[in-house]
Amino acid sequence: MISVIYDVKSLTQDLFHWPVSSYRRKILKHLALFWFFSAILLVSGCDKDLKEHPLPESLKKELARKADPNIHLNDVTGTISLDPALKVALSPSAGLFIFARPEGVDAGPPLAVKRHSVFNFPFEFEIGQLNTMMEGSQFEGTMNLTARLDQDGNRKSSPGDVEGKVQVVGGQKGVKLVLDNQISESASNIQGTVNVSEALQNKIPKNGTLFIFARSEGVKRGPPLAVKRVAELQFPYEFVLGPQDVMVPGTVFEGPMVLAARIDVDGDARAGPGDIEGFVGANPGDKNVQLLLNHLTGG
Repeated sequence: MISVIYDVKSLTQDLFHWPVSSYRRKILKHLALFWFFSAILLVSGCDKDLKEHPLPESLKKELARKADPNIHLNDVTGTISLDPALKVALSPSAGLFIFARPEGVDAGPPLAVKRHSVFNFPFEFEIGQLNTMMEGSQFEGTMNLTARLDQDGNRKSSPGDVEGKVQVVGGQKGVKLVLDNQISESASNIQGTVNVSEALQNKIPKNGTLFIFARSEGVKRGPPLAVKRVAELQFPYEFVLGPQDVMVPGTVFEGPMVLAARIDVDGDARAGPGDIEGFVGANPGDKNVQLLLNHLTGG
C-alpha cells in the first residue's frame, strides 16, 4: 500500500511539469484525490491494527512499575573494581553478575540479580527493586552484595571466575566492591570424613572396596555426577570429592547434591547384599562433612 501511494505521488509530481491543459488538470485532480484517500485508508488501517493488538497485561504492569516515582529509592550504587594483583585476562564471553541476598541468607535464589555483558573496570553499577527476581519481594534492609566476573558468562561459579563481596543497606550510595577472590579448582571440593556406625563395625568385609558418589539433589537414577573408589579400607576415612572426580568430562560440579558412600563386598560399584551404605546432603565447597555408613543392604 505504501509503495503504491509513493508511486502515485511520484507520478503526480511528474505531471505537474507537463504543459497545462484541461485534460491534464483532470488527471492531476483524480490522482490527487486518489492519493489523499489512500493515505486516509492506510492511517485508519494502522489504527485498527493497534486496537486489535493491545499491550499484554504483563507489559502494562512492568511499564507501570517502572513509572513508579519511588521505585529507585532503595537502589544501591557504587563502583566495582578488579584487584590488579590477580592479573586476570578477560575471556571474550565474560559477563559481570551482581547478586543481592538478605543478610543471613546464603542459599536459594538471590533477592536481586543483574547481568552486564559490556563492561570495563572500574565499573559503575546500580541494583535495586527493578532487579528483584520474585514479584512482591522488597529490596530493602541489610544485604550482602556479591559481584562475579564470570569467564564463561553463564552465571554459575566455576574455576577462573573472580568474586568480591560487601555488606550494604538499601539505598546506600558510593559502595566500593573489589573483585579479589579468584575461584580455584579446589574451591569446589567437598571435604569430610567417612565412618562406620558402631553397630556395623563387625560387618566390614576384609577385602571390601569403598565407593563415594555424588548425585545432584533429586536425581536417583543414571550415572552419578562424580565418584571416587578407595581400595584400602581404613576408618575414619578422610575424603575429598570435586570436579576432578566427575564421570563425564565437562560436567559442572554444582549443588545441592547428595553424597553416598558404600563399602562394597564384591568390588562392584552396584549395590548388593552385605554392602554397607550411608547418605548425607552437601554443596560444593563444604568442609567437615560427616558421612556415616549405618545401613546394611540386601538380605
